[in-house]
Amino acid sequence: MPELPDLSSLIAELDARTAADSEPGDLPRLAAAEEIADELAALGARLVGYYVEQARARGNSWADIGGHLGISRQAAQQRYAPARFQLTVGDLIATGALDRLTDRTRAVLVRAEQHAARLGSGVVEPGHVLLAMLDDDDTLAVQALERLEVDTGGIRHALEGTPAAAPPRLVSTPLGAPARRLLETALVQALKLNHNYIGTEHLLLALAHTPNDPAAQLLADRGVSYDRAREAVQAVIDEYLRRR
Repeated sequence: MPELPDLSSLIAELDARTAADSEPGDLPRLAAAEEIADELAALGARLVGYYVEQARARGNSWADIGGHLGISRQAAQQRYAPARFQLTVGDLIATGALDRLTDRTRAVLVRAEQHAARLGSGVVEPGHVLLAMLDDDDTLAVQALERLEVDTGGIRHALEGTPAAAPPRLVSTPLGAPARRLLETALVQALKLNHNYIGTEHLLLALAHTPNDPAAQLLADRGVSYDRAREAVQAVIDEYLRRR
């Protein structure tokens, strides 16, 4: 077990953070203490979430987790499911939860995390995932959109919005609940196509299948319905297979 920071080391960290204050005093130090406490709480939740996610990725059910801890399946899910939403893309890759994703799809999520931080968002949203997909013209998702004659530049402009002048100091940028649900829907879409992997094309289908999301609405406004997206995806997959 690694040694946890003691109070004196936390006080030293706090003093370092407030050293540049023009008028250091009790109240600024109290505010800094609250900030550090929030960071520690978030890190603790992330630690628990990491091992919950790893257990789930390795095939343990909520009933298994609850049984080991002496609680019901429902209680385990209620207690630990929120901690999973504290995990970053890197955390999820390390747990094995993203093993079904292709390398290119994992790269999309890494870029989505970067976009979220750059735009001042506390979590990665589906819009950041779509923006990251548009970064790579070679993805099947972008090829499908081009087949539908979608103005990807217009989508990018709408997603970029106005970057934060000074993005908030973030300990981590986790994958938010809507983005996690997007990955779950992408898996369903992959299985419908009898694929044992999750590619960018499945993310596109998942977005088109989530009409209430703002990023999905951007696609819908440009005529990208689920049925049209599925036809375009199938066409680019067929073309890809012919070229092999």
